[in-house]
Amino acid sequence: MNTRLKDIYDKKITSTLMGKLKYKNRHQVPKLIKVVLNMGLGSDASDTKKVKSCIEDMTMITGQKAVVTKFKKSISNFKTRKGTSAGVKVTLRSNKMYEFIDRLINIALPRIKDFRGLSPNGVDNSANFSFGIKEHIIFPEVNFDKTDKIRGMDITLVTKSDSKEATLELLKEFNFPITKIKKNNWGYMAKTSAVQRNLKRIRLNKRYAKKRTELKKIINNRKIPLAERFNAQLKLNKLPKNSSRIRIRNRCEITGRPHGVYRKLKISRIALRQMASSGKIPGMTKSSW
Repeated sequence: MNTRLKDIYDKKITSTLMGKLKYKNRHQVPKLIKVVLNMGLGSDASDTKKVKSCIEDMTMITGQKAVVTKFKKSISNFKTRKGTSAGVKVTLRSNKMYEFIDRLINIALPRIKDFRGLSPNGVDNSANFSFGIKEHIIFPEVNFDKTDKIRGMDITLVTKSDSKEATLELLKEFNFPITKIKKNNWGYMAKTSAVQRNLKRIRLNKRYAKKRTELKKIINNRKIPLAERFNAQLKLNKLPKNSSRIRIRNRCEITGRPHGVYRKLKISRIALRQMASSGKIPGMTKSSW
């Protein structure tokens, strides 16, 4: 007997994707093959009680017996020894896979605090989608009172797809909360809120610049009586903190990036490189050695 999500895929999603992606054969349509859940043990690997607790939690979440994974190599820098426990893994297929995805989308993910969606960058070159969860207690099957420790886990959705775009379209049809990333020729832009906050500080600085300069002159003038200088310091402290010049961040005028900004040009290294590569900066050439 098929699950609810499997029926939706067969009756609705397949035909929708054939129209969107312009496939002629329904077998070309991307589909889910399996879901792999992995929970790392870390320092708890040597404690058999905690390993058992992880297995129980994973079994409760997925409805399938979890398997303990072992280290294949001994690496001293990572303090790993061959044959010791590395984590707990479960692989779901067929109806159990669709049941888990249904619970994940509609119950578990909405319970994450300040959840803003899943990044589309989680799709790899093999068109599989991976993302992480910081707290495994978002699943209602886990009893919070009996859990010894809050753990994170990685979830990978293995798909049969010919491109990243096709995988993202499949996930959107399943109502996965995939976020949109604004992308342009300069790469990924900085947050609009951070740029606007910086612009607000620049306006405040211009507004109070004259007053701050006058008060600082009084404070630094040793010929003026100490009481007057002290009053000037108090007045300066009452002014908005963001009106100070040191509160302003040097940001790229094109992308808004705060890092790697050339002060004289007022652009970031990435914007400079792309402008130079497209021949928009006269006299600048690419060098190689």
